[in-house]
Amino acid sequence: MSYTHIVFVGHHKERLMESITRYRKLPIHRVILVLGEDDSSGERISRKVADKVKNELAPLFEVSILKVDKRNIMNAAIQIVDIIQKERVKGFDSILNVSGSLRTFAIAAYIAGCLTKSPLITSIPRYDEGDVEVGVEEIIELPTIPVQFPKKDQVYLLNAIANSSGYLEELIVELNPSVKDSPEEFAKERSRLTHHLKKIEDMGFVTKEKSGKNVIFQISPLGRLFEQVSQMEL
Repeated sequence: MSYTHIVFVGHHKERLMESITRYRKLPIHRVILVLGEDDSSGERISRKVADKVKNELAPLFEVSILKVDKRNIMNAAIQIVDIIQKERVKGFDSILNVSGSLRTFAIAAYIAGCLTKSPLITSIPRYDEGDVEVGVEEIIELPTIPVQFPKKDQVYLLNAIANSSGYLEELIVELNPSVKDSPEEFAKERSRLTHHLKKIEDMGFVTKEKSGKNVIFQISPLGRLFEQVSQMEL
């Protein structure tokens, strides 16, 4: 199995370059450099670093640059999972490299890595006697936390909420159309579904809102992540 090296770009070009070229544990097929979507002064520096890294790596790897929402950690994690998912469809697993990234990138990458069971690495900088960074002292693997995924029926319910209006009454009929013409069966199904919805609400996968007599469920950012990861073969 070949790997795609997903690298989150900050302002330390040499650290990034060394963390990529020195890593030998797994075979690397190509490199994806990840930047933020915004146009801040700091991000403009990161883009210049990414362009330089891409040019230097071009003789060694296929290199591309992608952008994610670095300001919203959950959105960034969702986008990173999407990148990993697309690489997996192409036949490549992914390595996440947070050696030179901003803290928000590192957190989002760690969440995505734990959910997709992707290896994560970072590097410890090396400094000279004048405390100037001069390279990488060591590349280390970051341990991931095992994640307990929702059960199949909970994932099915998440998918239904993600693809519906979220109104409880409509959700009941959508999941079990046969109860529509039977008030007694409808009430039983409502009770059963409410029980399962309470569970995934407590787990943080959905949010609930009352609108008059109606109850509306919406999938949360965490729920979107799990719903997306559940489509992958881990």
